[in-house]
Amino acid sequence: MTSIRLWAILTAVAGVVSLGVVFAFQMLPEVKAAGGCAAGDAVLKFELARSADDLLAIFGPPDGECRAKVVAAMDAVNTLDTRLFIPAYTAFVAFAALFLSAGAWRAWTFAAIAAALLACAADYVETISLLAYTPDLTPTIDQLATSSTAAWTKFAALAVNALFLAALCFTGAPRRWILGALLCLPVIGVGMMAMDLKWISVQTLAFLASWVPLLIMAGRSAITGRP
Repeated sequence: MTSIRLWAILTAVAGVVSLGVVFAFQMLPEVKAAGGCAAGDAVLKFELARSADDLLAIFGPPDGECRAKVVAAMDAVNTLDTRLFIPAYTAFVAFAALFLSAGAWRAWTFAAIAAALLACAADYVETISLLAYTPDLTPTIDQLATSSTAAWTKFAALAVNALFLAALCFTGAPRRWILGALLCLPVIGVGMMAMDLKWISVQTLAFLASWVPLLIMAGRSAITGRP
């Protein structure tokens, strides 16, 4: 088996698992039970919450009929996140660096993997913190600052990872100009979200628009053995 095919297979498998978990989040019984109690971007807003008012907007009042359902849904999502999604997407974007460099340990390869590992570490800090908040939902401002900072670090590191992957597309052989351009989108999406949280969905779409084509390309190379 050639090096390019090995890294393509590993990238594709990790990517398929990551994509599968994204769909699995929506199928969790707790998420279905929460129904209309939680907005579609509630998980991301919980990650970025910085105040008690933010938590109230996400979970509703302590005596509200929705709070217990939303808490259960958040816990289910974050538990699956720590067990499967975080390691899966970390493997995907790290293996992608070796796939795009054909297994060569170039500077961009090291940089992309380092950014992926930073995102992974930050995501665990964030998600484990969120799981600790939900029993009573009374975290301090300092605790919320820790989890939200970790969340922003995660998003920034993943956006930077995508830029490093783009650099591999632009400088490697063969050149992958379209994929490289798509991999520049996450930094735009994260930047827009940083300016105003109303752009949360743009950030999500930016990662999908870059990661799905990367997965497709890795899958094609895994089957054909060609770059």
